[in-house]
Amino acid sequence: MKVTRIKKLMISGISVVTNNEFEMSEENGKIAGLWEEYFQKDIYKKTFDKANSDFMYGVYSNYESDVSGNYKVTVGVEVTKSKNAIVIEDKKYLVFTKQGELPMVVVELWEEIWDYFEKNSEYERAFEVDFEKYAKEDEVEIYVSIK
Repeated sequence: MKVTRIKKLMISGISVVTNNEFEMSEENGKIAGLWEEYFQKDIYKKTFDKANSDFMYGVYSNYESDVSGNYKVTVGVEVTKSKNAIVIEDKKYLVFTKQGELPMVVVELWEEIWDYFEKNSEYERAFEVDFEKYAKEDEVEIYVSIK
């Protein structure tokens, strides 16, 4: 885990609103279906102004409250223009990295992150914009916004 700052990042793709309670039940979870839809409908090819980046992102934004409230999830790629994009500007993040088989490694890492913050860490989650960055087929970096 490391602390970093994101100066500006713009992500465009498709979104859904969900919460952790929905995601814990297989029949109600929406995130897996969102990823499937992204690839089935070939959203990448339909995305304008893509940046020169091979990374995929899962962005968590519009938090209603905390870990128990609704939030928006967006699956997408980095773009160069802010129209229809989530814009992340000048934020401080804790970065957690894990290797393993997708998508299970993502679930495992989120569980580790929740556990980390539950144990009264020196950092407090901001619940502003968090994101997953997929740099390799078997590795994920999760950026958690902190106060």
